[in-house]
Amino acid sequence: MKRTFNFSVAAAVTVSLLSFAHLCKGIELDPNKALHDWQMRRLMEPSPLELEKERKGNVYIYDGLTEREVDTALDTQFFRIQNMMFVGTLKTDPRGEPLQDSVFGQPIQESGGCNE
Repeated sequence: MKRTFNFSVAAAVTVSLLSFAHLCKGIELDPNKALHDWQMRRLMEPSPLELEKERKGNVYIYDGLTEREVDTALDTQFFRIQNMMFVGTLKTDPRGEPLQDSVFGQPIQESGGCNE
């Protein structure tokens, strides 16, 4: 007797979703957090290719990092400072936590001097 297996569409979808969930385990699904983590990795632990691009004169613009993160980068990556630009830097309290606007609840950013 020959046995055959017939999967239902629901079973196939369930298996696919479980496989996808397993592959995504540990991957950040919040796009803002993922971008922040990627920028911090690039800033503090650049790949050889990223360093090569910097040696060729490329500048990377980092957006939305905290004052503490920027200060740490400037202290530890000083030799790369000419290839960094920081915009939208978030002001922080003494613990390094972003300050919040008391009226709107939004993080307070450093002023670039252009909008004052």
